[in-house]
Amino acid sequence: MQGSVISLRGISRQFTAGNGETVQVLQDVNLDIERGTFTVIRGESGSGKTTLLRILGMLDTGFSGQYLFEDVPISDQPEWYLDELRANNIGFIFQEGRLFSHMTLRRNIEVPLLLQGVHAPTDLRRIVDEQAPTFFKAKEQQNHTLDSEPRKVSGGQAQRASVMRAIITRPSIILADEPTASLHGDLKQEVVQHLLSLTAQGHTVIVVSHDQVFYSVGRQVELVGGVLHERDSTAGAQAAARLAPDTDLIAPRMPAEGRAILNGWRPRAPFGVLVQQAWTETILRPLFLFLVLASLIVGVCQVSVFTSVITGAQAYVNQKITEGSRLNRVQIKPRNKDRDQPDRFPSRGEIDAMEATMQVVPRRATTTRVVVREGDPKTFSVSGLHPDDPEWGLLTFVAGGAFSPANNRPEVILTAGLISEVFDSDAIASGKVTYDDLIGQTVSVIINRYDSQRKLVAQEPVALKLTGIVLNGEGGRQLYFPNQTLLYFDALVQDRKLENRLPPDAGPDNWPDEATLATLTDFPWEDTLHVYAREIRGVLPLITTLSRMGYKPESDIWDYKWALDIQDTAWRVFVPLLVLIVISVVVTVAVNIFTSAKLREAELALWRVLGMRRGDLVLTQIMSIFLSVTVGTLAGLGLSTLLIDQTRDMLQRRSAEAAAATGEDAQDFDAIFAPVGDFFWAILVAAIVIGLLAALWPSIRTARTDPAKVLQG
Repeated sequence: MQGSVISLRGISRQFTAGNGETVQVLQDVNLDIERGTFTVIRGESGSGKTTLLRILGMLDTGFSGQYLFEDVPISDQPEWYLDELRANNIGFIFQEGRLFSHMTLRRNIEVPLLLQGVHAPTDLRRIVDEQAPTFFKAKEQQNHTLDSEPRKVSGGQAQRASVMRAIITRPSIILADEPTASLHGDLKQEVVQHLLSLTAQGHTVIVVSHDQVFYSVGRQVELVGGVLHERDSTAGAQAAARLAPDTDLIAPRMPAEGRAILNGWRPRAPFGVLVQQAWTETILRPLFLFLVLASLIVGVCQVSVFTSVITGAQAYVNQKITEGSRLNRVQIKPRNKDRDQPDRFPSRGEIDAMEATMQVVPRRATTTRVVVREGDPKTFSVSGLHPDDPEWGLLTFVAGGAFSPANNRPEVILTAGLISEVFDSDAIASGKVTYDDLIGQTVSVIINRYDSQRKLVAQEPVALKLTGIVLNGEGGRQLYFPNQTLLYFDALVQDRKLENRLPPDAGPDNWPDEATLATLTDFPWEDTLHVYAREIRGVLPLITTLSRMGYKPESDIWDYKWALDIQDTAWRVFVPLLVLIVISVVVTVAVNIFTSAKLREAELALWRVLGMRRGDLVLTQIMSIFLSVTVGTLAGLGLSTLLIDQTRDMLQRRSAEAAAATGEDAQDFDAIFAPVGDFFWAILVAAIVIGLLAALWPSIRTARTDPAKVLQG
């Protein structure tokens, strides 16, 4: 059944010139194109042919009047619908072919098939090979003409490949824009014959040309000053346009439901095609690739080095804390004038109110005798812990945990080093006994009793329940007691009248009540005050203030201040450097995408005309940036690894040389460089995210490239 596939009614188009003047290009154009016809739109340069062709190809919707495609009004449809309608139904043949120069003829011809979802190599080759004899002679096929790039073949061969590309998906309509403009002689007739043969295959062919080679073929209409005239309005001329009246016509394919997903921004092409195109775009833009890679390699290398110093210094500090150093703590002893006072620290409230202070904890440190495996007691240092003590957060438990909430029971926490003294080290080493197995067992300590002459008169054993095992104690401590338990033991030691006695078989099942403990521990016992800063960098201000108050502060921070200073310096450089690098990457990516798109806008528009969706172009750009950013980031991380290793080796040598010359211990300067592997994925992911975010908006803007660009001029 034959009928009008395209109907134009009262189509007018005008543009505004640079001087503000309105230019009328088309005026009141009426045109019906029947299925299976061959129509030639004639006209001299400037007559409006290209504008009319753009309207027919659904590339220009800024006209007035009505355009019906299969009775569907085009002006009422969204952009995604026109993209689908054009991709499904219109094959374009351009002046000079407009083939992609970096692809072979075969690959150029396959592009519409790929964009329509045909991606199996065997299917692509079969479809192209079936059509090839119509356009290429046997000798040309034997010479592998289709496997040559456009610059290596003749103009006629390139144009025939362009015709093949236009019809390879069997669109219902073929639009040819001056298809013989770059040809001469027999080559023109060759193209004409190929176009005529398309109607025999069921296509509707529309040729826009002022080449007389078309003036005797099919239906002839002419544009003069924007007005369309029928060259021969007789019924015979109309019938002549149907060159193969008995041919089965190719029916138009209307967009399927669901194509509107994401308003046309959903990618259309197979993922593999987009990956290949992204790779091609990346390689074919060497300047863009160089700028992105250079900015990323330099930037990532710098960021990695400073990140290594920052994280390495922090890890070094954390390690020292785990080993027992308390870098956020200041320890003070009573001032000389306060030693004999009932309140040895009358300034405690003032210290507690300081801005840098997190908590003030009174302490008592002493020694205790522990019964070891050999049987004879050994003396070890011990400290008491309060229920809300900051020290809990600094202890690294390998088994068990804190004391019971009452914090006055016969309990103990040991360091891992002391465990082998008290328990069977061979059983632990062989794995027969684990640290967890030891939790809940008892540890025996000996309480010495003295008379008024300070003579040792008794040694009373106490069984303490093991509640936790830690890696290292603070300041070299090897045991921790609940603070009130420690005070109870000290009260017994100081009881020279021997008025108080331990309960028989003192231990978890036989212990004084709370009232008795409270009475016995009510004495001035604080021999040190531990001031915890909110953060390590608050320690120095605390030391300064406490010194002004007459105290002599002690702190572990002096041994590791160099690491903190290096970390602070790295942070001061790192933050502005990171901002600068992010801005550099964002600007580099965005500017180059826009610049590249401007230089390649005709190529991008050609992709749109051939069936690529806007979403395809966005995804292609995103994948191209992903490839570039990933390679640049990996190269930057590799370079930073080399620099960090070399710097670490240099510092190790110099530190060892300095130690040998002075006789002092070598500094751990090399320890402040964390390996790149510690933050490899963080930097890689961050760089990719920044690159993709930088590319997103430019890619969307680029994807909106006007497909009509391919027909300009």
